[in-house]
Amino acid sequence: MITNKKKRVLSLFTGAGGLDLGFHECGFEIILASDHWKHSELTFKENFPNTPFLCEDIQKLSSKRILKATHNIKPEIIIGGPPCQGFSQVGDKNSSDPRNLLFEHYVRLVDELKPECFIFENVKGIKSMFSGRYLERIINSFANCGYNIYYKTLNAKNYGVPQSRERVIIFGTRLENNYIFPIKLLKKTRRLKSFKNCGDALRDLDSLKNITSHIKLNHGEKVLARYKLVKPGCNLPSPDKLPASIRRASFGNTYYRLDPKTYAPTMVPGNNAFPIHPWLDRSLTPREAARVQSFPDKFVFIGPRKEQCKLVGNAVPPLMAYALAESIKMHLKNQIKGSEIYFEKNITHKISSKSKKEKEYTCIDLFSGAGGFVRGFKNSRYKVLLSADFDLDCEKTHNLNYPDIPFVKGDLSSNLIFKKIIGDLKNKEIDVVVGGPPCQGFSIFGKRRFIKTKDYNPHSDDRNKLVFSYLKYVKALKPKWFLMENVPGLTSLDNGWFLESLVKEIKKMGYKNVEYRIINTADYGVPQTRKRFLLIANRLDYIIPWPKEKYFDNPEDWQLPYRTVGETILDLSSKKNKKVPNHEPMKHADSVIRRFSYIKEGKKINPDDLPEDLKYSRSGNLIKSYSKVFYRLSRNEPSPTLVPGHNAFPIHPTKNRQITIREAARLQTFPDDVVFSGGSGSQCKQVGNAFPVLAAEYFANHIIKAMENCWKKNSVSN
Repeated sequence: MITNKKKRVLSLFTGAGGLDLGFHECGFEIILASDHWKHSELTFKENFPNTPFLCEDIQKLSSKRILKATHNIKPEIIIGGPPCQGFSQVGDKNSSDPRNLLFEHYVRLVDELKPECFIFENVKGIKSMFSGRYLERIINSFANCGYNIYYKTLNAKNYGVPQSRERVIIFGTRLENNYIFPIKLLKKTRRLKSFKNCGDALRDLDSLKNITSHIKLNHGEKVLARYKLVKPGCNLPSPDKLPASIRRASFGNTYYRLDPKTYAPTMVPGNNAFPIHPWLDRSLTPREAARVQSFPDKFVFIGPRKEQCKLVGNAVPPLMAYALAESIKMHLKNQIKGSEIYFEKNITHKISSKSKKEKEYTCIDLFSGAGGFVRGFKNSRYKVLLSADFDLDCEKTHNLNYPDIPFVKGDLSSNLIFKKIIGDLKNKEIDVVVGGPPCQGFSIFGKRRFIKTKDYNPHSDDRNKLVFSYLKYVKALKPKWFLMENVPGLTSLDNGWFLESLVKEIKKMGYKNVEYRIINTADYGVPQTRKRFLLIANRLDYIIPWPKEKYFDNPEDWQLPYRTVGETILDLSSKKNKKVPNHEPMKHADSVIRRFSYIKEGKKINPDDLPEDLKYSRSGNLIKSYSKVFYRLSRNEPSPTLVPGHNAFPIHPTKNRQITIREAARLQTFPDDVVFSGGSGSQCKQVGNAFPVLAAEYFANHIIKAMENCWKKNSVSN
């Protein structure tokens, strides 16, 4: 039965509240909003003072926490637009940006709270970038939660917004009612004005008094001189057409002047990133950009100008949100005749991208282990031709997760296995060989220095010789590139003899460009301060494409902080995630659990804190501060390096147990669909020995960029 009761809405990734404002104007009730951004919270509270707001990272946000804030009232609709930096035309277009996967937490909350329907907004690039695989994954994730899924690219200019702003809108519903995306704004709203062009939107603003966020920049003389040369609807002229004193390349929207007779281009967030005013020689103010976004003048943005620009530029135009809200209201009342094409609930769909097919590259993975490199390179447009390792459980893990990729099990240093692999890959062009030969001989946790081990000779340790076995494959297969991973100890073993010998051998093989570094995977979004030696070489004269660090231990205000244990694994504690594979907690003795309870978060065990009956092990030895066994992770920091081996993983930040295989895999950035085979000890080794998937994907992407952009010494400027 249809009632006039307002439908209740939960807002996620709220930002400035553009979606919220549109739904509010359409008669929906916003019962809770959430974003981890402080200026989003301040702005929302200023404009929606009676609506609670949770300033929390969605990766740590639980449905239990949401229901507590709403007094156990469940939302009938969820709205939100997860960050889009990895898909944006103005960003890095980086498939390995961890923010691309924030949608998983949106899906998780939708699945747990089970609203009648939801709206998911993102940039147009999500349809085609990375061969459309993220859009496919998003749609199937929601469909598998029991929602019929509709998606379409909508342009804000069709809804009274004086801006050409294309966005992909995904609508999901548990109902069987028809749904059609709005073609245009169906009726007027009380507070939101529509404009026919950007000139119409901006014409009277300078004459108004007491208007907020109308913060004008004081441009320098050079900038003003350039602005004067930019015609309406045009960019800055090319450098050769500018006076020598003010020459510079055009810089996106910053040097574009709006044409007052038509729509503005997409408002891009960021300090000073808005385009030039149609008739004044200055960039738009946040308030002018807000007009172009269809925000009413009484809507207040809180924070410094830079933050206000981000709030405005990232927002969904409220008029567009209003049109969507109207269409959803009609859907809920079953008032829509006909329907869009949709993806049926509880079915896995294949969604093809209509964009030009991206070139596929090839690679093989030697000493593959659990397949960190395999998954990372698969995510980055590589066809993995073959993987190889001697471990039986690694073979089972590989075949379970990648049945379409051939796997060779055996000792890679044996001539028999060598001949088989070379024979299997005969006449195949290989772009990249990757691999991490076993590192026990170099590791600080193995016999590396052997100060206390008499007569140890690193030259006779067969494990150390496997790096040269790896080179034997490279020499025979002649890939364009190869990447070798190992522990940092390789650089100093035997006073650097091994590394020096490696580089000499590599150059003899024709790989003139050879570089190596010790990287911290936390710098690339891995929630673990895992330092690894990486050597990259190519035989095509490409510059070695070391990616810049993206995350920082002590970030500036424009930089991203290291990702943390809390944002990575805490959602696994929910009942819904009890069915995730490899997430069986280890059974500890009561005395061990009690010892764990005395360990503070982010600290090792302190034997002095233990009661007398817990200070000694079963063998009678005094408990010591073993760094990796009796150590509790901190929710607010990345994990230290996960050390492979049974019982070697650290303690959960909030529970008195060691982390599970799945939690360790999360910290290694394996997705939850990767399943590990074997006993618990073997699974620990597989996860702990792996190269983090996300870091592998970063480097895979950069090798592609080097090739496709021809990053050579004579073609790249300093």
